[in-house]
Amino acid sequence: MPARLIAYPPETAAITCWIAAGGRLRIGRAADCDLVLEHPSVSRAHAELHHDGKQWRLHDLGSKNGSYADGIAVEDSALAAPSWLRFGDVHCDFAEFDEAQSEGLRLRLQQRRDFSLALTRRVEAGADPDRLPEEVLRGVVELADCSRGFLLLASGDDYSVRASVVLDPAALRSRVFCGSVGAVQRALSLRKPVVVNEVARSDWAADRASIVDGGLKSLVCLPLLDGARTLGAIYADRRSPGEPITEFDLELLSAFAESAALWLLARSAVEALDDAPRWSTIVAGPHGSTP
Repeated sequence: MPARLIAYPPETAAITCWIAAGGRLRIGRAADCDLVLEHPSVSRAHAELHHDGKQWRLHDLGSKNGSYADGIAVEDSALAAPSWLRFGDVHCDFAEFDEAQSEGLRLRLQQRRDFSLALTRRVEAGADPDRLPEEVLRGVVELADCSRGFLLLASGDDYSVRASVVLDPAALRSRVFCGSVGAVQRALSLRKPVVVNEVARSDWAADRASIVDGGLKSLVCLPLLDGARTLGAIYADRRSPGEPITEFDLELLSAFAESAALWLLARSAVEALDDAPRWSTIVAGPHGSTP
């Protein structure tokens, strides 16, 4: 049967990799590996998954930090499915699926892509500019399968919260916030998305009391960019278990965030027109008569 491996790198979106029945998957940090795990604890050629005609096997390729199956060090061993694998410090979820299950999961991916397009059309069709930040935020929360979040927009040399879902704006103002301030700071400073799926396994998130004490399971923060300018950021998280935020999900979220940046730019341009000189006034001249 085909197998699926979901890798959970500590600092980025989960990576989903399918292995055909009877196939082989080389795992490591080197660019020529079938599954590239860019983490310092992973060797360049770390391990290999293959099917021997009867069952799936895991073979360690002499890695520095070892390969593990359900917590047990493995050199060359048959795998039970499902099982948790670990390569260095990167944990992976290994499972087998029959063709019907595989097709069902592929259909779900298409449904998520369709859902993303529907969200984009919904926000684009929104007629009220005042509700745009809230609509954009709700789109990210829904697409990331999160339960709450907030949207920041640049305001002078600072950022202001322009929309929130579930989170109390008063709590945000008083800094009584059990989400991840660090994730937002990283997204704004690095100008790239921040994703955490397994808080306890993240090199930086596990040290953040705001994340651990808040009981967060997954979070994502997307910067809103316009060239070299940072317009703001969208933060979303959840406390309940759920599907990981994968590279596929991040692709959809990033595309939505790029569109959101354009919508918000257009909105701010319209707002700027409120104080802009009117062409009809210029044409009329200082005495109200057309020259």
